[in-house]
Amino acid sequence: MAAQGRRDSTLRLYDSRLGLYREWCANRQVPPASSAIGDVADFLLYVFHLGRQVNTVRGYRSAIAAIHEGFPNGTSVSTARPLDWLLRKMARDRPRVRSLAPPWDMAAVLRVLAAPPFEPLQSCSLHQLAIKTAFLLAASSARRRGALHALSILPGHLRFEPHGARLVPDPSFLSKTQTLDFVPAPIFIAAISEFSGVEGDEVWCPVRALRAYLKRTRPLRGECSSLFVISRRPYTRASKDTISRWITEAICLVPGRDPSGSTPRAHDVRGVASSLALFAGVPLGEILQAATWRSPNTFISAYLRDPLRLEARMASAFLSSSRSGRDQPSSSSQF
Repeated sequence: MAAQGRRDSTLRLYDSRLGLYREWCANRQVPPASSAIGDVADFLLYVFHLGRQVNTVRGYRSAIAAIHEGFPNGTSVSTARPLDWLLRKMARDRPRVRSLAPPWDMAAVLRVLAAPPFEPLQSCSLHQLAIKTAFLLAASSARRRGALHALSILPGHLRFEPHGARLVPDPSFLSKTQTLDFVPAPIFIAAISEFSGVEGDEVWCPVRALRAYLKRTRPLRGECSSLFVISRRPYTRASKDTISRWITEAICLVPGRDPSGSTPRAHDVRGVASSLALFAGVPLGEILQAATWRSPNTFISAYLRDPLRLEARMASAFLSSSRSGRDQPSSSSQF
């Protein structure tokens, strides 16, 4: 029952990490489910000395906690203070290196998506349309690829509204941050016309791209109810990895990008878009709600983004970054 409350990706990750833990225990004749706190500490140190980052070591601790019976003093792997102290010491010895600059330029990617072969939408290929739609949805919502993968076209899961589009992931999807007390809100994507009347800005509208993608895939998808389908026969549901690949393809198409630089990740879009929203003046609380963070700690440490209007501000901050790519803005717009 407890395992059913965890996401499939979490279970796979736990299985991988527990495999190393069980192997380590077998070599030392230590029972994995009832090992002493000193044994658990020794294993975490072993993982740390393999060169793993502290967050990865914390992940091993969580995996062990899922199968461990607890310690004689009534504490558990999750609550034992000595393990907390050990992880703090690791964090001091191997501090996380953070980059102050984003790994790529959002405005440059948007300029690519506004030009051929992505425009006009009517003449681009299905693959190119998928790339554009996936990137714009990821950037304007700041949701993880898992949430995009869980989007559905079934009744009640996708609705176009006067100001944009509202999307509800499949109910079987468990968000990474979802708990009994915290369930992520539906995704609202605002139309760019809500913020800009400048002719030509519609090329960056995620709602426009979404409509075009649905129209193009409707006769191809058969019984598949997932929003994203692969761009070739048999047009079945696109995997999370496929959606990630589409997003990173958009980033890699930027002219002049240094191929020897760091490899972009689809997850980077979440951090870059959220940071843009913060710097554009969107209140932190609204960013946390839109991006489904339960507290500001994760956003601040890892990435330093409604009622209809609050949600729309998240998308408007992203969309406004596209204007920075114009050499000669035709007019100013209020976002």
